[in-house]
Amino acid sequence: MRFKKALVCALILVITLPISSGHGNDNDEEIASIHDVKIFDVQCILTNQTCIASSTTHLIEYFSADWCEPCNLVSAELDDLNRTDVTILQHHPSPDDLHFLSDSKFRFESTYGFWGVPDLVLNGEGLLTGPSQSQELDRVLDNFSREWSGFTSISLNNGTLSWISDDGDEVHVWITENSVHEFNNQDQPNVVNHHIAVSNDDQTLDLSKLINNNTTNIVVTLESPGSFELRSASTLSSQGYALIDEDANDIPEENKNKGREYDIAIAVFGLSMAALIPALIMYARTVRKEPILSNESE
Repeated sequence: MRFKKALVCALILVITLPISSGHGNDNDEEIASIHDVKIFDVQCILTNQTCIASSTTHLIEYFSADWCEPCNLVSAELDDLNRTDVTILQHHPSPDDLHFLSDSKFRFESTYGFWGVPDLVLNGEGLLTGPSQSQELDRVLDNFSREWSGFTSISLNNGTLSWISDDGDEVHVWITENSVHEFNNQDQPNVVNHHIAVSNDDQTLDLSKLINNNTTNIVVTLESPGSFELRSASTLSSQGYALIDEDANDIPEENKNKGREYDIAIAVFGLSMAALIPALIMYARTVRKEPILSNESE
């Protein structure tokens, strides 16, 4: 009987062990979301007319770096993407990059929890990492289609953005310019060079000093803050994924810990199961002996 009690106690111990998946958000951390996306035609903006925003079906946030050779393959995939329902924001989060933007680095590390490039975020929900996974972009893009909503009105007049919305907490303005690649001299038309985030309650924002003849896009997103929960859009390995600073010591501590939590959970579970083996063996022996003891008592 005491072996049965020991076995039950050990099983309860294993079942109640806290096991972390190493992914997602902590319980007390808000889950971020993109509610709506609007795009302004640059030609209209430069004429100082009242410009009404248009909608897009897919928002792709591309995290890249000019020094990242695998990123060239991903850039080629995006250039060959023959779709009119896609809007691209190209972020350069590496301080070693010519087109580095600190706001892109914050989104890279804190909002999405990345530590290497290239990455493709699809509508704030899907993720493709490395050049091998990016080859599936056109095939998987429709799996992450969204019904955007939130802005009930939004316009831009003489450089002043005005909006009314019924959802979301923050309005993010992403301004892109045409930037020449540092090493191969190719044009990169969607590089984010300015970003502003304000409260949704503000309803107006002056952008006049940030718009010029080199501006290629103005993308406005309506978001709820926090950390995004992304799901992988590919079953392929993330080959060609390069650490942002080529130095493991520069990886944010919270990101390194996420991977370690999963390894520790597996190790603890394995050790717990190993500790059960003696109890299981003794229990098996006891079960085999019970009929013999019963016969002897007769």
